[in-house]
Amino acid sequence: MIYKIRLIFYRIREILAEGNLRKLIQTRLFWNRIATPVEMDLTTLPSQINIKLDTEYKFIELKLADLQASKWDFPIYSRRVKAMQNLNNGWRNFAIIKDSSVVGDVWCIPYHRELAHHMHRDLKMLGIRCGEGEAYAFDMLIDPTYRGKNLAVPLHRQLHLTLKTEGFRKVYGYYWDDYLPALWMHKVVKYHELPKRQVSRFFFIIRARYLDKTHDSLQDIKNGSLIKSKEDKS
Repeated sequence: MIYKIRLIFYRIREILAEGNLRKLIQTRLFWNRIATPVEMDLTTLPSQINIKLDTEYKFIELKLADLQASKWDFPIYSRRVKAMQNLNNGWRNFAIIKDSSVVGDVWCIPYHRELAHHMHRDLKMLGIRCGEGEAYAFDMLIDPTYRGKNLAVPLHRQLHLTLKTEGFRKVYGYYWDDYLPALWMHKVVKYHELPKRQVSRFFFIIRARYLDKTHDSLQDIKNGSLIKSKEDKS
C-alpha cells in the first residue's frame, strides 16, 4: 500500500510538471475505449533472431537487489517506485540500458501456481486467463528523450526470446486502438490479434465486454475467459 501511495504521488507530480493534467484524467476516466488483446506463439519463433540495436544500448533483466543498491538510474522516478512494488510481487522487468540509465522497460508476469494470486487485473479486463507455460507482458515505457530511436520492437523481441529460452510457449499483451505507436509496434512484432474489447473506466472501476458479441461464447472457451456470461462485466 505504501508503494502504491508513493507511486500515485510521484506520477501526479511528474504529470503536473509536464503541464498535462488532462493526460492523467484521460487514463483514469474514459468510456467505450477499444482494446485489442494479442498473443504471441513463442514456439514458432526461431531460436536466434538478429535484434538490431546500437552498441550504446544493452538489454538487462532488472533485479530487486540491483534496484536496492541503486545500480541503475531511472530518469522517470515513478518507474523506480513501480519497479520496487512489482519486483516484490515476483513480477519481472526487462529493460534497455544506456550508460547507467534505464531508457526503456517492459513488465512481464510469467504464470506460476504460487504467483497466481498476483496476476495482473488487466487479464480480467481482456478476458484472458494465463496458464502453465504462458506469460503476460504489459506497461512498456520508453523514456520520452529516447522515443523515435526504434527501441520498442527490440525490447519486445528480447523479452520473447528470453521467455522462449526458458520454455514458455505463449505471451499475451494488448494495445489501445487509439494509441497509434502501440498499434504499430504490435503489428511490426507480428502479434496475433484476439477479439477486441470495449472498455469503460471510472478511476478504479473498470467494465469490459467484447466489441463483437458474436465472439462471446466462442472466446470464453478458446481463451479461458474469466467471465462466462455474454454481458461480461469486469
